[in-house]
Amino acid sequence: MDEDEFILRPIEDGDSFTSFRTGDADFAPLKMFAKTKAKPYEKANLARTYVVCDQTNNRVAAYITLVCSEVRSAETLADIDGHLFPYEQYPAVKIARLMVDERYRGNGLAVSKKLGSVLIDFALGIAKNEIAEWVGCRFIIVDAKAKSVAFYEKVGFTLLDTPDNKARAEKVMFVDLSKL
Repeated sequence: MDEDEFILRPIEDGDSFTSFRTGDADFAPLKMFAKTKAKPYEKANLARTYVVCDQTNNRVAAYITLVCSEVRSAETLADIDGHLFPYEQYPAVKIARLMVDERYRGNGLAVSKKLGSVLIDFALGIAKNEIAEWVGCRFIIVDAKAKSVAFYEKVGFTLLDTPDNKARAEKVMFVDLSKL
């Protein structure tokens, strides 16, 4: 596979996820979302989904869905970095879904960067260079499945270090955009 064979773009009506392979039953809801909700959510302005397409066979190889969100904290940002922002909610972009077809994961992929990492870089770029440039946005967050925590750590996310979060099935992880 060559990097030029892939294109990253917004989801389109003709995109199909029927042959998309999750490789793990825990990720089946991600395929179901892509098949049934990604396009209606797009049209209703509830979420934005971007796909990586393999142009050699016109197959969706990966996708990411982004939404607006917030981080809740009893700490104020004044306590964190000296800025006065006395609220318990902080603006964020959330990675609501991210999935790479199992045929395009890991060592078998010969492009310069893995597709999951490419999608994370894309999301960080949108959050930092587009959203945060126009409106307040401090964090990018994700509720990571246990099997995905190591991936998110590898691409720069930090696990919210609380007992409640560590006990959750889908752990909250974040990147502070002001640190990029």
